[in-house]
Amino acid sequence: MRTLSSYLVGSWQQQQPGANDRRTVLVNPATEEPLAEVGRAAELGRAVAYGRDVGGPALRAMSIRDRGELLQKLAKKLHERREELIEVAIKSGGNTRGDAKFDIDGATGVLAAYARLARDLGDGPWVIEDEAAPIMRTSKIRVQHVLLPRRGVAVHINAFNFPAWGMIGKAAVAWLAGVPVLSKPATSTSMLAHRIAEIIVESGLVPEGGFQLLMGSAGDLLDHLGPQDVVAFTGSARVGAIIRGHKNLVANNTRVNIEADSLNAVVLGPDVEEGSELFDLVIRDCAVEITQKAGQKCTATRRILVPLARLEEVREALVERLNDLAERAGNPASKGVRVGPLATAQQLQDARAGVAQLLADDGVSIVRGDPQRAEFTDIPGGKGYCFDPVLLEATAERAADPKASVHAVEVFGPVSTLLPYDGSVAQAAELISYGGGSLVSTVYSDDRKFTAAAIAALGPFLGRLVIADEKHAGGSFSPGCVFPQGNHGGPGRAGSGEELGGLGGLRLYLQRTAIQGGAGQLARIFGKKQDK
Repeated sequence: MRTLSSYLVGSWQQQQPGANDRRTVLVNPATEEPLAEVGRAAELGRAVAYGRDVGGPALRAMSIRDRGELLQKLAKKLHERREELIEVAIKSGGNTRGDAKFDIDGATGVLAAYARLARDLGDGPWVIEDEAAPIMRTSKIRVQHVLLPRRGVAVHINAFNFPAWGMIGKAAVAWLAGVPVLSKPATSTSMLAHRIAEIIVESGLVPEGGFQLLMGSAGDLLDHLGPQDVVAFTGSARVGAIIRGHKNLVANNTRVNIEADSLNAVVLGPDVEEGSELFDLVIRDCAVEITQKAGQKCTATRRILVPLARLEEVREALVERLNDLAERAGNPASKGVRVGPLATAQQLQDARAGVAQLLADDGVSIVRGDPQRAEFTDIPGGKGYCFDPVLLEATAERAADPKASVHAVEVFGPVSTLLPYDGSVAQAAELISYGGGSLVSTVYSDDRKFTAAAIAALGPFLGRLVIADEKHAGGSFSPGCVFPQGNHGGPGRAGSGEELGGLGGLRLYLQRTAIQGGAGQLARIFGKKQDK
């Protein structure tokens, strides 16, 4: 069986089996067929030092424009191998073809977006953040903020659900900032990340030391990081808390960004009527967010807030749509399958346990789906990790309870819950706040007063708020789409982190330094007129 090796210190680490060697076998989540195995790497301190000492100087020697061109060329390389990568994602990640494209095209999209951004950032060794400001009204002394590449390594610990987009999305921003990357993909779906890494290395586009790949366990990696390094983690809130509290990271004040699980919501405005294009958009978006990537998205909709007067019609329409999709759940390699399996046996077990936990609350019931369903399209009996799409519904009393499980338990699968509310912005904001902080929520309404009030009331609990109305329904994107121009992150439970967001994403890897000096002196250095 093939062993997927790490790429560290400039070479692929050919690991030899030993008495203490722990290896993980990767399987096809639809059939449980063994695909490859992953071992453990050693001497991670050397890899960190290599990135700092070799990769960092090489990237910083390139202009920002040159680094942008690097990203554009990488986007082209990955796009050229798109069909090959889709097949890997279907086999190793349980992705349908549509889900695989969503992941892979998202990766190349971030590369292309940050390549475009590079054209506006100049060719200096810094990014000028703002205009110089006088420290006193009559003074010629100014303060100019600049952003400079940190002199460390960017350690990226990625989640299993987006092995392409997660890895490349983080790397694109770090590379443009001039910081080398050591990427650690989640093991269960790492075959796709490994193939992308091979393409990156074969291309020779990233300077030596600018990219390293750690397969398998992270081992003692975090023990080797210092104050100039950066950790960007995507995954569960539990693991995120462990990383944030890591003794060495705390001692060195290492910069850490966490993007964690999230109980995202949608809010149906009281003005949205059945039969309207906006109502149809609500149903379409909810169905997509429940079933895309088999519900394994950090941005997936988990809570659906519906005015009590609209509850029955929303329930009926959404159940009908989910029934159609559930009939086409199964082996993603088969034609016509729209919903693939969960990534691992543990994910399947956790999904069933999570639904049981939600149902343990009085006033919560299943209105569609069977968590124990065992037969799916073109999957041998008793094999695979498919999970029937489940829609639950809570009573108005249970939805309004801040201690209800629906506001605390995220089932990382095709599961969502209908929550009736009174149609007011005040209660919608209250229910959303019970989730403790989310990556994204969506408001569907043509009532501008309702929408404006919702922005003010919901915004503090969210990293992103999507506004959908009738006029733009035809060209709307489902809320789970993450675009490099917008912030990706969220407060509280969602990790209190920020990624992407155009220039904002670069700040994770750059040091903001205030340069104080004479107006003329700053003008000569930074090329701007400073004295007014």
